[in-house]
Amino acid sequence: MKIYAIRHGQTDPNLKRIVQGWTDHPLNEHGILQAHALGHFLKAKQYQFTHIISSPLIRSIKTAEIIQSILESSLDIEVNTTFIERNFGVFEGNSVDETMKVIYQKGFKKNGYEHDEALLQRIQLGISELYLKYPNGDILLSCHSHVSKSLLILSDPINYDYQTWLNNASMCVFEYDGKSLKTLAYNIEYNQK
Repeated sequence: MKIYAIRHGQTDPNLKRIVQGWTDHPLNEHGILQAHALGHFLKAKQYQFTHIISSPLIRSIKTAEIIQSILESSLDIEVNTTFIERNFGVFEGNSVDETMKVIYQKGFKKNGYEHDEALLQRIQLGISELYLKYPNGDILLSCHSHVSKSLLILSDPINYDYQTWLNNASMCVFEYDGKSLKTLAYNIEYNQK
């Protein structure tokens, strides 16, 4: 199974560097343009998908809808709550820079905050369930920064962590055989040749 994990297009909180987590913000004008550009990139490169899956948050759903439209895909968008962004709890609405100083401390835990191990377990369970349903699938997964970073960490914890940079409307590609997750591509952007 291949997973094409796409980070949603930009939102106003992304632009202002505010932690969103489960707070449901729409794409801003630039984010809509990014999703269109990524859709055209995927179409030009002739990517083919067997399933389109999205986080339930509107920024991911809208990114998936825009790409689906540009690809002229008849596939339904399957909303899967397993791939919602990390629950940042009390940190939602705070500065990204100040929050990251706190949560990036090794072993950090706080009530209401989804700590690293819990997030990794959730994402591992999600890809295992996808594999049981679609073992030969080519899955477009419209999701979030910390979901994509979790996939990167699950595939290669030496080279990736939650401080790994991912741009909005970028794509990471993974292969999963039911046991092992492998990164095939990292942070592909729509403006790459």
